[in-house]
Amino acid sequence: MANLIYRALETPITFRDSAGDAVITLLNLGFGAGRVSARYDRGAGSKARWFEWRAVVQFESAPALGEVVELYLFPSDGTYMDGVLGTADAALSSDKRRNGQWIGNVIADTVSTATDIIASGMCYINSRYVSVGVWNASAADNLENTSNASRIILTPVPDELQ
Repeated sequence: MANLIYRALETPITFRDSAGDAVITLLNLGFGAGRVSARYDRGAGSKARWFEWRAVVQFESAPALGEVVELYLFPSDGTYMDGVLGTADAALSSDKRRNGQWIGNVIADTVSTATDIIASGMCYINSRYVSVGVWNASAADNLENTSNASRIILTPVPDELQ
């Protein structure tokens, strides 16, 4: 008899200004600027490799349709981190994102302010530690100047054999 492979969602990991699993200060993030989150420790032992990412962003002023917020992962083995960014929530320079793993974009599909713009996708994380990077590639719009209005969620999606 053939086996079936299902998805088995685990507890989501949130990256946001406060009250999340790891801090990333997206409050009023300027255009042409970025942030990298504090390092998240997935723990020792067997862990899921596949994750569903979901990003929620809001703009402070009306974005132009098609403006982009880029998302990156910066994995680490605890000694070496892609991009050599450190372990704390900090600014992310344009050049430092080059060694991040691009996972996707959130693209403005409305010109409304303080409105959720949401995108998602799948990514692979093999390392124990990971930080999330956000680059506001919009031409002239800051992210919303309200705590936790913008956030990144990583949900582990291990395979379940039946």
